Amino acid sequence: MKTQISKPAGERTSYTAEYKQEALSLWRASGRSAAKVAAELGIRPPLLYRWAHTERVPEKPGAGGKPRRSLEELEAENKLLRAENAKLLEQREVLKKSLGILSEVPPRGMPGSKP
Repeated sequence: MKTQISKPAGERTSYTAEYKQEALSLWRASGRSAAKVAAELGIRPPLLYRWAHTERVPEKPGAGGKPRRSLEELEAENKLLRAENAKLLEQREVLKKSLGILSEVPPRGMPGSKP
């Protein structure tokens, strides 16, 4: 028997921190399963488990573990990287020219000498 109300697909609901705390305290105090409490609240059981896990292990700042950088910092880094890229392209051209010079076949003997 399904008692949970279904929501239209694609809609994402956000819950306040107070609502999450109330739902977790109701689940813990009732002694009932997460499925039964979630059905009463109209949410899915994994959501209760996720909230409980987040409460035990607080999230670190930034999703990737790195703090988010401002737009100015990103633009400054982009400018530095573009300058470095231009320098590397110039060095590559110099190396290509020197490789062409060094790979030429030397003439046989000295000019004006008899073989």
